Amino acid sequence: MKSVVRKLKKRMRRQSPPPMPKIVEVDYKWASPLSYTLKPTMIVYHHTAEDNLTPQRIDELHKARGWSGIGYHFYIRKDGTIYRGRPENAIGAHAPSVNSKALGIALEGNFNEEFVTKEQEDSLIALSKYLVNKYNIKDIKRHKDVTNTECPGKNFPFKEIKAELKL
Repeated sequence: MKSVVRKLKKRMRRQSPPPMPKIVEVDYKWASPLSYTLKPTMIVYHHTAEDNLTPQRIDELHKARGWSGIGYHFYIRKDGTIYRGRPENAIGAHAPSVNSKALGIALEGNFNEEFVTKEQEDSLIALSKYLVNKYNIKDIKRHKDVTNTECPGKNFPFKEIKAELKL
């Protein structure tokens, strides 16, 4: 009887959805209305190529490009803190060819010159697992997989993350 109970508990642990990681909410003031029609089927990973950018600064930089505001749905700082960018149901401004179907996640840093921190990787995996489960996502890409760019850099641990997500 104990072995049956153990097996059931183990099966239940495997089937329970990943928890939502802690996400810091930011009160953005959009320069123009967002389109709330996103039904994500993909995640696209980015790097900022710069350090010391707050989500508010990214918002300012993206507005200077003529966008409504921050183009990513999530931003992960080097300490692993996850910030919300655009709402999950809003079309992003991060990868033009797939914005209409992809959630964008950016990590602070230039991964052509440095490496993702352990804290960033742990947060990225937790967030990705949560989103993959929530939206039944089967496709993750690097920005460079969908457009001509080096983003998110040669040192971005894409294979390792993909293996963790079992995709």
